[in-house]
Amino acid sequence: MAKIENSRWKLSMVGFTTFVLATIFYLITGPNIPAIVGFLTSAIVLFIINAIYVFYTNKKSRNIKNQI
Repeated sequence: MAKIENSRWKLSMVGFTTFVLATIFYLITGPNIPAIVGFLTSAIVLFIINAIYVFYTNKKSRNIKNQI
């Protein structure tokens, strides 16, 4: 497996890390359910966008390798 610095999943890891940190912050300062749900939604959207990007680049690189 590639190092984290070279990982194509870095965007998803950042999104979920931000969600966890924001959730902890909001739970400490006072439960704010709409904000927590908003951060969760943004983390899920980042994950989906990054997954589409990773699978698209894998498919594209396979097509280039097959042409050579």
